[in-house]
Amino acid sequence: MHSSLPSLLVLAALAATATAQGIDFLATFSQPERTLSGSGGTVLRNLAINEVSHLGYSTMPCPMSAEKWAPRTAYQVMAGDENGNGFYWNPTLFGAIDALHEPVSTAVATQSSPRSVFFSVTAAMGNNVSVLPFRPGDVARIVRNGAGDGQVEHFMRQEQFNASLGLPVATPIDVDAIAYSPNYGVFFSLDTDIAVNTMCGAFLLRDGDVVCVPPPALTMTPDFRVNGVLAMSAIVVHTEAQMSAFVANAMVTNRFGACIPNAVDTESLEIDLFGPAIIVPGCAGFIIQVPSLIFATETMTGASLLTTAFGGQIYGTACGLAGTPCGGGPTLGNQLGLQPPAAAVGVPSYVNAIAHTRSCRMALEPQQHVLNVPFGAPAGATMIDYSSPWAFNLALIEIVPPVVPGSVPAFPFSLLCFPDLYAPSILVHAWPLFGPFGSFPMVAIPPAWSGKVLYQNLGFGGSGFELSTPAVVDVN
Repeated sequence: MHSSLPSLLVLAALAATATAQGIDFLATFSQPERTLSGSGGTVLRNLAINEVSHLGYSTMPCPMSAEKWAPRTAYQVMAGDENGNGFYWNPTLFGAIDALHEPVSTAVATQSSPRSVFFSVTAAMGNNVSVLPFRPGDVARIVRNGAGDGQVEHFMRQEQFNASLGLPVATPIDVDAIAYSPNYGVFFSLDTDIAVNTMCGAFLLRDGDVVCVPPPALTMTPDFRVNGVLAMSAIVVHTEAQMSAFVANAMVTNRFGACIPNAVDTESLEIDLFGPAIIVPGCAGFIIQVPSLIFATETMTGASLLTTAFGGQIYGTACGLAGTPCGGGPTLGNQLGLQPPAAAVGVPSYVNAIAHTRSCRMALEPQQHVLNVPFGAPAGATMIDYSSPWAFNLALIEIVPPVVPGSVPAFPFSLLCFPDLYAPSILVHAWPLFGPFGSFPMVAIPPAWSGKVLYQNLGFGGSGFELSTPAVVDVN
């Protein structure tokens, strides 16, 4: 039923210090955190659990800072009024983002954007806009298609995960971690223990187990999304006990400096591009090739990252180890660009999701998301904070009716940042903005007016013109 990995014991004896790599990541964290840099004093320094951060090891000097990449305000514009309450602002949208997957097609063609990256949620998105659902059992993204903006497109649906596990397709599940490679298949972990029935028989799948749906059991779309799954095809490649062994072998500390002995729940997964692959004997004569996996567990407070390579090691980045070795004090969080709460205590978070990326960081967020101003408001009633890698930018602003106009592709521009323009009929109010961080005032609001004020910045650089993530202020 569950496979053992005796070969790892041999590899562990040969383990060396993990090689530092200059790969960028997208990440989410289990608790609200702050960027190590302070993000120029803007609200972008505050990282919520339903926002995605960019770890720019290849582009930022050490110590690297985990800067906000996809604010929840961007996802709110993309999703629209998903819960039908008349407001775009929904601070609890998605609950938390607890898995990330950057598709192969994006990595080859261009850079990551909030449109391209798939993720999982802990709370279902409302169905007021999207034709298809977005549930904790789905890994999906929000796109514009023939049904309009705010539509859900799946990498892998709850029904497909359930089919691979021999579960009734309507069974509620929560996908806690995911990684995919065309060569190795889909790897995932669930949030809670559940009784399953696969080709390996009936057993209790633990929340710390890592499961693989191998390539022969998958049919994929041309853009590398799962189109079909062979029933009962999932195989446990690392048990919860084996994940605990990886953690113990890595000898990493938690936020208080204690050496972490076990995994409990596997929270995030990504392919370790520089680690060796191993052969795992499966059931029914199957042999599974398993790559080294970058991972985090719920015990890993201080926001460390480990790899399964050589029996378990602290993952090495271009700025050093992504965690503190046992005996070296607490894992503070600064290894992943987070601001520690104290000099001797690390951040409370573990890494909730991780994905390789090539991306730029160009985001904005209002200081106030909802304004109740029946008698109007002067310009600057609230400020809009922004980040940009470009030296010169403009703020594009549109006062719009209760529903934000549909987006349009920016192609052949904005190939590096946000790919769509959300204000095609802009009544332009523009300020020159200088990077990398700054603020600009909200436009004046006339008396007795209610609606949305839409913001999106335009940067001069990259592909010529680059767009920021969008944001909306709800005005009553």
